[in-house]
Amino acid sequence: MEKKLAAADKKLVQILENACAVCLSILVIAVAYQVVAREILHVAATWTTEVGRAMFLAVVFLGTPILIFEEGQMCVSMVKELFHKQKLTTLLFNIIGDIFIYFGLITLTYGALNRTLSEWKTMIPTVEWITYGYLYLVMFIGCLCMVYMQVRRTKKYVLAFLEKEV
Repeated sequence: MEKKLAAADKKLVQILENACAVCLSILVIAVAYQVVAREILHVAATWTTEVGRAMFLAVVFLGTPILIFEEGQMCVSMVKELFHKQKLTTLLFNIIGDIFIYFGLITLTYGALNRTLSEWKTMIPTVEWITYGYLYLVMFIGCLCMVYMQVRRTKKYVLAFLEKEV
């Protein structure tokens, strides 16, 4: 079972990495076009601002689960390093930290779902084919992936602790 979950984790990370790469490419193209259109062609390209904002949001919310999975997010580990030889204390610090992380992630997920539903049909004025609901949907999907990766991370260090204690 654990091998299947590990394979699913890797597949999810691969999908998220590819989605982030596509979004980042679109972001670069939109910003480059915006510079060329405004500075060289002297043409207003208002849609590029909204597309750029949407792609930046997508990169952030779809990229963060990858950081959680790879434990690449920034953290202050000074206190944990003081007690690194005391495994139970380290586990307690991890659990306390996770409680705050889960509170933030669940709050963010609920807010993204709520805004997705309430803004689903609200059009963005400069890009009529994108609604604000779509942007919040990307946030919601990213938040769900963050919660999943955080649960996997928590399970990994708790099981590692229990195996060392037995």
